[in-house]
Amino acid sequence: MSTMRLVLLLCGLVSAWAAMHAQNVAWSRLYVQPDSRGIFPQVAATDSQGNLIIAGRYLHSASNQPFNNVALIKYSPSGDLLWTRTIGLPDQAEYAEAIAVATDDSFYLAITQADNNSIAFVQRWSASGDLLWSVSINESSYDVVRQLIARPEGGVEVLHAFGSEGIGFARLIFDSNGNRLATNLYWQPNTYLANRTPVGMLRLNSTTTLVIFVDGEVGEILQGYSRTYLRAINSAGGTVYERIFPLRTEKFAQAGDGTLYLLGDYWDASNRQMRLRLCRVNPSNGNLLGQWDLGIANGDAIPDVLAVSDTVWLASGGWETAATRGMASALGLPNGTLLGTQVLEGVYRPVAGVGTASGALVQLVGELLPNPDRWKPALQWLRTDGTLMAQGYLPALSAADEAPELLVASPDGAVYAIATVNQGAQNVPAIGIWRVEPPPTLTGRITLQGYLPDPAGKTAYFTITRGSQTDTLTRTLGTGGTYSLQTGLSGTVQVRVYVPGWLGQRQTLTLSSSGVVTHEWTLIGGDVNRDNQINNADLLIVLFSFGTNDAQADVNGDGAVNNADLLLVLFNFGATGD
Repeated sequence: MSTMRLVLLLCGLVSAWAAMHAQNVAWSRLYVQPDSRGIFPQVAATDSQGNLIIAGRYLHSASNQPFNNVALIKYSPSGDLLWTRTIGLPDQAEYAEAIAVATDDSFYLAITQADNNSIAFVQRWSASGDLLWSVSINESSYDVVRQLIARPEGGVEVLHAFGSEGIGFARLIFDSNGNRLATNLYWQPNTYLANRTPVGMLRLNSTTTLVIFVDGEVGEILQGYSRTYLRAINSAGGTVYERIFPLRTEKFAQAGDGTLYLLGDYWDASNRQMRLRLCRVNPSNGNLLGQWDLGIANGDAIPDVLAVSDTVWLASGGWETAATRGMASALGLPNGTLLGTQVLEGVYRPVAGVGTASGALVQLVGELLPNPDRWKPALQWLRTDGTLMAQGYLPALSAADEAPELLVASPDGAVYAIATVNQGAQNVPAIGIWRVEPPPTLTGRITLQGYLPDPAGKTAYFTITRGSQTDTLTRTLGTGGTYSLQTGLSGTVQVRVYVPGWLGQRQTLTLSSSGVVTHEWTLIGGDVNRDNQINNADLLIVLFSFGTNDAQADVNGDGAVNNADLLLVLFNFGATGD
């Protein structure tokens, strides 16, 4: 098993991160809510243009208004504040619970209004900040929206927690005009705990939705730890299937192959601790495809982060023993094979993780720094082969707490990190925002001299060097020999590419700290024995295989060893690769 990063436990992130490749922070902003005693970010999303929408709760400045309301803010990818809006009544407390962006860049927002009763609202807002409609959800004395999914055909699907003396869940559907199309209620069970807590939902198709919920009982039997239920429901609310899994799920993510990952914890009876467990499920039928106990750190563990890029997953959690605490991360494949692990000892908090449009995995981490005690946000950029491409603290917006809260991926490959930032003499909470661009991408096409078929499927080996730093990776060529890769190295670099059967080639390129560089390659053919030179050994292999279909000697890939292969070797005779 390779290691993503070896960290001396006494050093922590302060010195270890300073030695890593720097990340490119495009801009940072500090948003202070006017006429308030502070604002706290709660939910965020990006639209198709990369604009950032944040909803948070703010405290009124007047002492006779003890309740908090909701503020909406929208920033452009260049950091311009496009508009702000406020929501709520002065004698009620409102909280932002969920957000989902529609295909036309309008968005749906879920709000809880709490007084003696808890009422949920679902609203639709235009991209320009106009409230289009608002509907209330009041099924019981407790109503809180857990998740929104914007439907491609229009409207929104709502996962809703509700109950009286217990917790159940509901699946609601509204059309694009706010008309309720479906109400499927699943009340709390008539058991000791009376609790079915919804975790999330996944839309399988136009008629079926998968709901994930946890229950501390199986039937009416109390369990040592909560189990996860997957219940697929149809458009009428009927159960298509239901499965039970041995973990208390906190996070879920769908991979590029359509499979579903669940990250949670379970009771390890031998150690008398809660430990991390990861399950891979086929959501179409609920069948378990794999289950792994992530023993990457001893101690009680909390499932904090789960993110997927294509089929590679990232799982992280905080842990604590009687003597110390820290965080641990694992990067793995669909079969459970670990590509890398990371264990940090100290006061760390893994907050969020996302897969990006560029294929990277990004993790937001908080570290409690001493003298004075204050939270500080940091990012890690991981390639799906386990390489840590870039990491570092985010530029300071305050000398006080900068507690990381949210991480949102932009469709152009960048990410937005969001924190609660205490600022000013009174430490008034504000929203800190950082837009961080992805590490540089190298893309282009590799032409294999003399090769007649499409080179798609061939393996190219890249070595990128800057001074004493080296990044090595492989890529499977696409149609026409296309390739794309990300690296943590930037500036003036040496890039070597090698495809077995052709001579290696090295070029000097300039990679900025972000952005895309396109470079085309033409590799010289005829290296039959793959020793990076064309000489008598290659010629003899072709001659002895002449007239056969030997794949190694078939230099031009036409299925036969003939004069064309011999001529290619003779034409390049004496050449040596880089």
